[in-house]
Amino acid sequence: MRLSSSIRLLPFWTALGLLAGCVSHPPALQPTPLSQNEVDQFLASGRDPRTWGITTYARPAGPHFEFANRTHLGQQARRDFVSPRNTSFPVIRAQTPITDPFPMLVDTSARQSWGAMTSAKALEYRVFAPPVGEYADHVTTAIPGYAGVGNKLLLDNLHLENPIYYLAPAKGMLGPVSRLAARPDLTPAEKKTRERLARRMPVVLGAAALRDFSFVRFDFPARRVIFATSQTFQTPNSATVLAGLPLRDWHGRPAVEARLEDQPVSLVLDTGGDFDLALSETPAGTATLVLGSLILDDIHAETYEDLGLPARFPARLGLGVLSRFIVTLDYKQQRVWFESPGLPKSAKSTSPNEQPTTETIHYRGVAP
Repeated sequence: MRLSSSIRLLPFWTALGLLAGCVSHPPALQPTPLSQNEVDQFLASGRDPRTWGITTYARPAGPHFEFANRTHLGQQARRDFVSPRNTSFPVIRAQTPITDPFPMLVDTSARQSWGAMTSAKALEYRVFAPPVGEYADHVTTAIPGYAGVGNKLLLDNLHLENPIYYLAPAKGMLGPVSRLAARPDLTPAEKKTRERLARRMPVVLGAAALRDFSFVRFDFPARRVIFATSQTFQTPNSATVLAGLPLRDWHGRPAVEARLEDQPVSLVLDTGGDFDLALSETPAGTATLVLGSLILDDIHAETYEDLGLPARFPARLGLGVLSRFIVTLDYKQQRVWFESPGLPKSAKSTSPNEQPTTETIHYRGVAP
């Protein structure tokens, strides 16, 4: 791992280690609080966010950090999934200017990005003063996190400047925030595989950072994510589009309006959720869900209580459904696109106004 000698560090960060995988023994999966003295030392190191040109605004959904999570025009990156192939978690590789690539979960239900305290040194994380702390509300956790800024986040050649992370003052990894090993019905082998990944995954990229892209395209069948900073999203073929819905916002998360059992429902899109559909009170079972022109009649609904998730959310649409499609969050045009991974057998590749042709096309410079 490449580290700069000029970085200002808190003394106890060295003791806590660097990114998971850089220590001699596996870090604890569940976070455990630091001592009061360590927490006080952590918060005392804070600096005004205006030092980095960041202005903090109070909003109903939570603090908004203007001029943070900044992108550069005209950049695009494609990142392949590095999660176990029997899962659909969009875990990709990212890095900073001083680190080798590390795993990062792209979780649209997390309002902010989160990092493990063990990653603070490598992320060059600096906590804000006065402290801006909150609990992760998309999961149940007993330790709050504190907002701060890190060095630029690199996705291939794409740069995210002044990324905001919330770090819980705790030893160990992200625990519930990682969302990887939460289900109680996993086999021992599945649980071991997911826990191994969770122990070395130091960062969750949340919805606040994603909103600064023009679009984020989750190609679940091909196991990759495409990020674009300013380009206008163009659907590759109208025959593959199954639904195009207005992109709504629920407390900073992407959401859509749908119909569940012929009743209107708001759905938060949850790329970290290992379920089909999560509901606050409706009894579990099979249900019919309508997303615009897309009708899904085999949706397995579960309650938040059964999943161990907080019930403050509206319904959540999880990976059990999202992973069937290519899902594009089109922030520039405020749409959510659901696409088939391939053309239906009966579909034609021409648009409705075009006529198919049998004329031979001669491509120049191509050997016969």
